Amino acid sequence: MQIKALALAALAMASMAGAQETAPTAMPDDMPPPSMAAMLRPPRPDSARPPEPPREDIAAPSRALALIAAEAALAQCARDAHEVGVAVSDAGGHLLLGMTMDGARPGRIYSGSRKNAAAVAFAMPTSAVQARLQQGDAAMAARVKPWMVVFPGAVPLMAGDRLVGAIGVSGATAQQDEVCAAAGAAAVKGRL
Repeated sequence: MQIKALALAALAMASMAGAQETAPTAMPDDMPPPSMAAMLRPPRPDSARPPEPPREDIAAPSRALALIAAEAALAQCARDAHEVGVAVSDAGGHLLLGMTMDGARPGRIYSGSRKNAAAVAFAMPTSAVQARLQQGDAAMAARVKPWMVVFPGAVPLMAGDRLVGAIGVSGATAQQDEVCAAAGAAAVKGRL
């Protein structure tokens, strides 16, 4: 009798879980996908484009400097025989550029950009963020968002004292990732 009641309870919970879809954790400023009806509508003529929302000015490295930083990080990892991906983000944590090495596993750019979200939020390398969290910094822990990854591997890109972005690496150990990210940041230091 108890087994039957447990089975019925489990079935009810499973059907309720299926009815409640949980949204994936979004990155800042992610736009939800359009509805199926919107995607099946005929395209608008160019003259009927919707107005763009006001643009917020967010500091960012130029595309050329982002590429230099990414290539320097990948070169460091190649010398160390690590197959990684690298992400360069602006000061808002928005992905500007992502690259992977041949042979790198999927998802490396995504992981790097999530490390960048933590590096820009705290304006410090993610290894320092992780260390402070391990020491019990409650104020910092309260600021960690679900889309952030606080493993070592991302460093902020600074123009003097001003945060302009971050570079994150994923694919080796977290500490090796951060060595490569630091090499990328060093390649553009003083040029941001």
